[in-house]
Amino acid sequence: MSGLEEYLQPMPVGGGTLRFDLSTSRSAVTREMLQVRVRMTARAFDAGTELVAANVTADGAALEVDVGALAQANAEARARLEAGPEGAVMYLRSMSAARLSLDRAASAFGVRLAKGILPRRESFVAYVMASGRDQALGALKFCLPGTLRPALSTVMDDPGLVDALLAPEQQSLWSMLAARELTLARLRMRGPQAKYGARLARHRREFGYLLAEDVDFRAHEGVEAIDTRLASLGAGGRDALAAERRVLARALAEDRAQKVHARRVFAERVKSTRDSAILVSHVLLARALAAHEDLNRRGKMRFLRDLRDLADLSGVDLEGDGLVAFAAACHGAPVDIRRPVLRST
Repeated sequence: MSGLEEYLQPMPVGGGTLRFDLSTSRSAVTREMLQVRVRMTARAFDAGTELVAANVTADGAALEVDVGALAQANAEARARLEAGPEGAVMYLRSMSAARLSLDRAASAFGVRLAKGILPRRESFVAYVMASGRDQALGALKFCLPGTLRPALSTVMDDPGLVDALLAPEQQSLWSMLAARELTLARLRMRGPQAKYGARLARHRREFGYLLAEDVDFRAHEGVEAIDTRLASLGAGGRDALAAERRVLARALAEDRAQKVHARRVFAERVKSTRDSAILVSHVLLARALAAHEDLNRRGKMRFLRDLRDLADLSGVDLEGDGLVAFAAACHGAPVDIRRPVLRST
């Protein structure tokens, strides 16, 4: 299974061990993807070609990680950021390229599924790799210098402005979902029903999978489940629903205004020095990483939605089977594979 073996086969974990709790993870794929993401850390950070040793435990309840290897990757990324603005610029480009690669891989994978055709195994592996790299880059948030906020507090004189400066340009995923569902709830009330049904189906496909952390999204994404949520939003009547829409619109407008103000204050006060250039680059990276929180959730859950579609087409068990079984299914191989959970060594 070219391209997956080194990320899935057990690795020796030397030295200290860091354990991540996976007891709430419902699917083998979710656990394995975390392993892939952690192993990919140094490569994603351009901090070496060696994988960070990480293994899902035999019972699937934890991920054990070589704490020394992970700390080394983080330290190299942090040192690059502290050396000059070039480090942050490089990571910004890496994040943009990773997101583009993920979107392309997801599109290529989904096109065949939409036609009822099994994707090629190479397409599946590319999707796994792109998803893992995109997720790995999100961990750069742990590498931002600890001096960033204190330095900004000196420049801005207001913690609220610092928060606004570091916030993403776009509205949050949750405010976007709230706005969409309030609009759909209004359409549900006013009709026409044919238009509501079409919009509901599109919303289900594009956003219904986001209201969970794992394969339990299936309980939230059904048309009936979404329709029930929309009905509850409109339970107070048209006037109450209109009031909720106004409250959300006002909050979003205030958020945008605060961000604009914070950026203006920062631009006026920051000085044109190399240290200031480093500070600006860190601000831009911190802002991109904050946006990545929402993008990563959407990308991760889209991946699980697409695997659900593959499972429906091929007969793979979405909860019980791992990445090997899904890759095998892409070539029509038998899908009754029950790959054992990785053991730590």
